[in-house]
Amino acid sequence: MLEIIGNHPDNVLAIRASGEISAEDYRQVLVPAVEAKLAKHKRLRLLYLLGHEFTGFSAGAAWEDTKVGMRHFAHFERVAVVSDKDWIRNMVKAFGFALPGEVRVYEGDDRDDAEDWINEPRSPGELIFKLDEDDAVLVLEPRDELEAGDFERVAAVVDPFIETYGGLAGIVIVAREFPGWENYGGFSAHIGFVHGHLDKVGRVALVTESRLLSALPRLASVFVHAKVRRFPMEERANAMLWAAGDG
Repeated sequence: MLEIIGNHPDNVLAIRASGEISAEDYRQVLVPAVEAKLAKHKRLRLLYLLGHEFTGFSAGAAWEDTKVGMRHFAHFERVAVVSDKDWIRNMVKAFGFALPGEVRVYEGDDRDDAEDWINEPRSPGELIFKLDEDDAVLVLEPRDELEAGDFERVAAVVDPFIETYGGLAGIVIVAREFPGWENYGGFSAHIGFVHGHLDKVGRVALVTESRLLSALPRLASVFVHAKVRRFPMEERANAMLWAAGDG
C-alpha cells in the first residue's frame, strides 16, 4: 500500500510504501496526490520512503510508475528515495539521471538527511531580473549557473503582465560571459521559458562580451521573429532604449 505522509511544505509530496505496491495503489493514492499538488504548484518535490515492510511492485504498478514518470517528467524539482534495499537504490541511481530535477538516494538511517534536503527552502537564485512596466522591458542579469527556479520566479512576474498587455517590447540580457546551467533541470526550464515567451517579445538585446552570446543574433534570425541585437557592456543604456523601441 501507499500512504501519504503529512507535516511537509505544500510543494512536497511524501509517500511511504509497505507490502507489495499494486497498480490500484498508484491510481487511487499517488496519481490523485500528484495531480492535486500540480493544481497549486508548477514543480513538486517527492519524498519516497520504502522501508523494511516494502516487498516490491506488481507488474501493473511498475507500468503505472512509468506512466506517472512520463506524464509528469518535467514537474519534479527534487526526488529523495529512502531505502535499505540495494536493488531500489541501484535502480534509482541508474535511471535518476534522466529526470530534469535533482535525485538523491538515502539509506534508511539517513531519513532525517533526506527530510532536511527535500524540505529546505528554494534558493533565491542567481538570476537578477527587473520588469520595467512603463517601457515593457524585462532585464535579466545571470550572476551564476541558471537554475529551474530562476525561470519560475521570472515567469511569476512576467506572465501576468503579458496576459494583461499582450507582450513585452523587449528583453535585455546583461551577462559579460554566459554562466551555463546548474543541471539539466535548469537547462530544461530555460528552453521551456524561451519557447513559451519569445513569440510575445519584440526585441532582444544582448549586452555581453561572450563569443557564444554574441553569435546568437545571427542564429536567432533564422528561428524567431523578434529582432535580436548585441551591444558591448558599456552600451547598456543604449540597449535599454533599443529594446523599448526607441532605436
